[in-house]
Amino acid sequence: MTCLQVVENTYITKPQEHEKFRAGEVIRAVKALLEERLKGKKYDSSESAQLSKELCTEIKEKVKEIGVPRHKLVVQVTIGEVQGQGVRITSRCLWDTETDNHASAYYTNPHLYCVAMSARLRCY
Repeated sequence: MTCLQVVENTYITKPQEHEKFRAGEVIRAVKALLEERLKGKKYDSSESAQLSKELCTEIKEKVKEIGVPRHKLVVQVTIGEVQGQGVRITSRCLWDTETDNHASAYYTNPHLYCVAMSARLRCY
C-alpha cells in the first residue's frame, strides 16, 4: 500500500526573484563559450552550418546550467566571413516584458564573426 501526497495548485504565474533570467550571467557564459570554440578559427562555409548547430546546443546547455525553471529557450547563432562589411542582425518577438528576456553576445577575429542570441520565454 502506497501513500499519496496531495498538493494544492499554487497558481503562481510570475517568476520569483531567484527564477528570473540573469542576462548578464548568460552573456558572460556565452562570450566565454564563443571565445573558447572560435579562437583562431578561419571561416569555412562548408563547416559553418554544423558549427552553428553545435554552438546553439552548447549555449542551451550553458543557459540551463545557470538555472531558470519553467521557460522556453530560443537560441540563434549566425556565423559569417569577415570581408570588411558591416552586419546588422535583428529579431522580433512578442513577449511579456515582465518575465521574458534575451541576451546576445558576439565574437570576431580577422577571419569570421559570430553573433549568438538567446531568448528566454516564460511558460505559464
